[in-house]
Formats: sequence, C-alpha cells, structure tokens
Amino acid sequence: MTARVSPPREQIVLKGRQPVSRTTIQGWPSILLGSPFAGMGTYFFLMGLGEIEVSPSKVHAPMWVIAVCGLMFLLAGLFLIGHGLVGLRRKAKVKKAKATRSSSPWLWDYEWQALGISDNKLKKVVNALIMLSVVIVFLAPFNWWAFYSGDGRVLVKIIVVLLDLAFGLGGGYYFLNNLALYLKYGNSRLRFGNFPFYLGGKLSVSLAGLPTEINQLQLDLRFIEEKYETRQRGDTKESKVVCYQLYHEGRILNDGQVAPSGKLSLEWDLPDEPEWTSALSQRPACFWELEVNADTPGVDYHSCFLLPVYARA
Repeated sequence: MTARVSPPREQIVLKGRQPVSRTTIQGWPSILLGSPFAGMGTYFFLMGLGEIEVSPSKVHAPMWVIAVCGLMFLLAGLFLIGHGLVGLRRKAKVKKAKATRSSSPWLWDYEWQALGISDNKLKKVVNALIMLSVVIVFLAPFNWWAFYSGDGRVLVKIIVVLLDLAFGLGGGYYFLNNLALYLKYGNSRLRFGNFPFYLGGKLSVSLAGLPTEINQLQLDLRFIEEKYETRQRGDTKESKVVCYQLYHEGRILNDGQVAPSGKLSLEWDLPDEPEWTSALSQRPACFWELEVNADTPGVDYHSCFLLPVYARA
C-alpha cells in the first residue's frame, strides 16, 4: 500500500463534480426567481395544449412546440421554487436544533445513520434518466426548427446537430454509465466503526460491496469547502459553486488486498484542525468524503461516501 498526502491547507479546485450546495441561489431569492419562469411556462404550456385561446396570426410554430417550450420554462421555475422551499425548511430545522443541541451538530447537520452510509447507485440512474429526458425535451423544438419547419438553414442545422451530439450523446452516456454501474455492482455500503468521527482522532470504516476482481483500488479521503464565486465570461458575469479541496490523503491498493467477500477495513488518522469540521447544512457547505475507484474488468467501479467528521465540542 502507498499513501500520498497533499500539502496542508493547499486549496485545489475540484472540477467536474456536483456540489452539495447545487446552486448559488438559496431560499427566498430562489423562489422569487423561479416564480416568473413557472408563471410564463404555465401560460405557454396551456396555450400549446389549446386551453388558452390565441389568434392563429400570432402563432408561428406548431402548438406542440409552444407546449414543449412552456414545459421547459415551467420545469425550470418549479425546480427553483422547490429548491428555495427545501432551503427554507432546512434553515428553520437547523435553527431550531442549534438552540437545544448546539454541541452535537452531527444530530442535525445531516440525516446520518449511526451504523453507516450507502452509495445509492439506483438513485443516480433515476436522476440521469430524468436529466436525459429534460435534454431530449429541450432539444425537440430546435430540431423541429432546423429539419421540419422549412426555415432551417444549413448553419442552423449544423448548430442543432452539434447540440444533439454534445448534450444528447453526453446525457445518454451519463445515463448508460450509471445504469451499467448499478447493474454490475449494485449499492455499496460504508460501515462506521464509531459515530461520529472526531478531528484529531481515528476514522475507522469498513467497505462492503466491492468487486472481487480488482486490478487496482484508489481511495481518496478529502475535506472539501464549497464557495460561491462570480467569474467574468466576456461581457457577462457568472455565479457558480466552486469546490476546494483543503485536505487530501490518497491510498492505492493492489490486487489481493481486498477480501474475496468484497469487504475492506480501513483506518485513517484525521488531522487536528477544528475548522475542518463538517457543515453539510450550511450553504455553501463543507464536508468530508471518501471516494473509491477500482480498475476492474469491464465497467470500472466508483463510489463516493460522505463522512460524519466533526470537531470536538
């Protein structure tokens, strides 16, 4: 086994990952932003279905295209509204819990199970399917315009084909990859040796559900701090959630170091840095995770687990 530790307090940007905070807009701002989208989407969706009458001279596209466009706006608005409501509920719940159990954040910071945590690959398959469906619905009006309206010029067709390849094939690959992972490995579970884990102490876990045929196993223990950042892109500014890795310890296991049953016991020494405590309920969030990647025949194994690591009271 080999180990490598990143230099202390080195901030490394982690790209290509879904942040816990998801968006930079939370609570009431998210609700207020989503409401006009939902209202406008509802109007055009009902218009496309024929529930709202409109003069034919003002319609320059098939009604189903109008309905699809309205549905996209409606879904975007509902997502922002739902995201805002969830954030308000979480904030109220945390505020109430802090008043009585401020010294035990692991009881309210996240819905932990004291025995362990699962990597729900089936949920990822469902989410990938939903994302792919949204992409297909989004691309449908553009494909109609390019190939069936009679107004699609060569440049328009080229752009739409590129969109189909970029988003359609990308979404399809993401869905099929997650489906293959679930069908081959099912759900994995990380069992906690104790609960919670304290900074400056030991992190003892056991991983079940690993593949039995492994060429190489990569384990990455990280502390991640999310930040809201605004970046300039040309003439526009874009706000996004950026994930910074503040601590990392990686281990590589070779073939034969995993039990034939697919179980593996691990122990780590956690740094004694009180500011690196988990804060999954706050936005932007801070958290510990254990990422597991295995080089196996066929589809490679991948799982990622959140960890209940907190500073001592």
